[in-house]
Amino acid sequence: MEHPPATPTLPADYYRRHAARVRKLASEATTLAIKEHLREVALEYERLAERVDRDTARNESEPRSE
Repeated sequence: MEHPPATPTLPADYYRRHAARVRKLASEATTLAIKEHLREVALEYERLAERVDRDTARNESEPRSE
């Protein structure tokens, strides 16, 4: 019997939407330090999306045990 993951993963699109929102905030920021911080946050959201994509692809390629 397979158990669900301890913490459910959110879809990659969730993280990409947040990355886009944070990039928009960065483009509107007037302080350089804030712009840089928001860009770093957006990159972290993109990394999370890539990780979800990678894990999803890995799980789909593994044979299922029945």
